[in-house]
Amino acid sequence: MATLILLAGGIGKRAGLGIPKQYYPLEGKMIIEHTLENVSGVREIDSIILVSNPDFVKVAEELRQTYPKISKIAPGGATRNESLLNGFREVEETEKKVIVHDAVRPFTPKWIFEKIISELEEKDVVTTVNPITGNLIELDGEKVKRIHDRSKYVMGEAPTGYRYDALKKTLELAVKEGYLNTIPHDILLAMMAGFEVHTLNCNCFNLKITFKEDMRIAKALIKVMEEGH
Repeated sequence: MATLILLAGGIGKRAGLGIPKQYYPLEGKMIIEHTLENVSGVREIDSIILVSNPDFVKVAEELRQTYPKISKIAPGGATRNESLLNGFREVEETEKKVIVHDAVRPFTPKWIFEKIISELEEKDVVTTVNPITGNLIELDGEKVKRIHDRSKYVMGEAPTGYRYDALKKTLELAVKEGYLNTIPHDILLAMMAGFEVHTLNCNCFNLKITFKEDMRIAKALIKVMEEGH
């Protein structure tokens, strides 16, 4: 079993929707509700720590009434890593496995969570990746400088799974050394703490809703999924 930290503390500036995109309505429900429905259906996840945008804590409390796997609510921080730290502080010390996921990824296949939780029996950190299907171009200003061999690279995605002790050491060291908010992603923090980060190749659709145009894709996909039922 595992605890999932659901990061919903961002402001979603790039989407230009006027409110954080995770709270934006999509086919009758907020995006975060679609994500909560998905992750709540993963049997191995028995507890969810919802890290909320501070201005939407009341909404988070209402979601807690609807989704019983939400055990605690934590405030979002100034950065993603700070939000993760706030969420981790609410995880029970008896927990062995912690999954970190984005509230704006409502379509992540359930088997990804199940596989990561299984792999944490042997590994300290496992993160989700997808292959790069287009050209990987390095720029020099606005000009093409070099095209790299894409087989050596992947797209970093979510979720990421940690053994409890590995995430604890990762975050404590980042706070102690003062780089929690200067390193852009938690898997880099884990590597700086001395952990090997293993990858799980998704080879699947794992949309992160980032831009306004992504809403159209998500809306169409939800309709297709509903018709399939």
